[in-house]
Amino acid sequence: MTEALKQVSTDRYASFHEAYDRIRGREAPLWLHRIRSDAMKRFGELGMPVARELSFPLKEDWVYTDLRKIADTSYYAEPVEAELDETALAPYEFGQNGWHRLVFVNGIYSSALSRVTDLPRGVVVSSLADALVEHPDLVHPHLARYADFERTGLTALNSALLEDGLFVYAPHGGILETPVHVHYVTTGHKTLMATQPRTLIVGGDGANLKVVESYSGLTEQSYLTNAVTEIAVGRDGHAEHYRINREGAGAAHLSTTQLRLEENGRISTFNMSMGGALTRNDTNARLAGEHAVVRMNGLYLAAGDQHVDNHTAIDHAVPNCDSYEVYKGILEGRSRGVFNGKVFVHQDAQETDAKQLNKNLMLSPDAMIHTKPQLEIYADQVKCTHGATVGQLDEDQIFYLRTRGLSHDSACNLLTYGFAADLIRRLGIDAVRSSLDTLFETTIRDLSMARDQSVR
Repeated sequence: MTEALKQVSTDRYASFHEAYDRIRGREAPLWLHRIRSDAMKRFGELGMPVARELSFPLKEDWVYTDLRKIADTSYYAEPVEAELDETALAPYEFGQNGWHRLVFVNGIYSSALSRVTDLPRGVVVSSLADALVEHPDLVHPHLARYADFERTGLTALNSALLEDGLFVYAPHGGILETPVHVHYVTTGHKTLMATQPRTLIVGGDGANLKVVESYSGLTEQSYLTNAVTEIAVGRDGHAEHYRINREGAGAAHLSTTQLRLEENGRISTFNMSMGGALTRNDTNARLAGEHAVVRMNGLYLAAGDQHVDNHTAIDHAVPNCDSYEVYKGILEGRSRGVFNGKVFVHQDAQETDAKQLNKNLMLSPDAMIHTKPQLEIYADQVKCTHGATVGQLDEDQIFYLRTRGLSHDSACNLLTYGFAADLIRRLGIDAVRSSLDTLFETTIRDLSMARDQSVR
């Protein structure tokens, strides 16, 4: 990014950072002020990642996703209050009244729409702002320790404007059987709005927890969501994480999810992208203890002029760790998709088992996918595989289904649904699996009907 453009784009957010310190940040701990201040300084140096202005190797990470329009836009980065009721949230829920739920509307925590009850001893589920006041000793060792704002401008921006989000903590041996659902909602507004949701999930040794992280847009207006999620589990800890993007049609959704696993730790994460005009998900994992296992799955559906970019990085830092990754994409219309997955195996990380696969189904001749699975291996005793496929629906399979009485559209819809259904059926929470299964089937049918109408 040119110095003039960088200065303009970073100055737009500096005033919001200063306003927080002046008005709401008076009682914040000193260490949080330092994080925010250091992150703002770093964002001023890095700016927004605009591919044509970046140096190698960062440029390669952004070559297919252009953020120049976002960098040029003057977003209003203060939380904007809005009233919302349960009926507006109902289509985005999972039908489980007994879950712990935290709702943030335009970046503001809504106690009226949230509920947390009957937590096990030592477990904390709260807004991050409350946790900073009530449990600073639990937040301090982990907040901004895993998602590195020194390297990434978007993470720096989120950290500089860090104000609220979800905090989940399970102590040594803590088991949170009831899932936590955090719902970040954006509503209609008079300004071009930007929110910076921050999610921190920490499991101690032997802890077990499940978190569903939802993003929904109740407007088709343009807005920006720049989210950062940090998840860390200790020895023998286990976390299930589900990230569901159903942003509004005009949204730009940028996210970074950072995972850290200690010895025998287990994290499984599922990332579904269906909303927004532009989506960029960066999901990174560091396996820092032996015999850790990460499962990283994703499903993206893009239509019209949507753009979906998934970048993943799995860092095998120690021996005897496993990683399994499957991302599937379905592209319709003039949509664009990007998948860039990297598995890095350090020299000492012997006996690594890493598998990576990206599969894409193209439903339109005008759609395009850029896929690049990567292995970078410096150890010699490993089992590592990767692969990518890009294709269309099989005409023989369509013909077979039509001989069994299905129409052409029904056959295509069934095959498209089947392409993605195996990932959805792997989900460990029944309510999430059932809800997303229905959502995906309905969306495929609606896209087919819209395509038929446009042809006519």
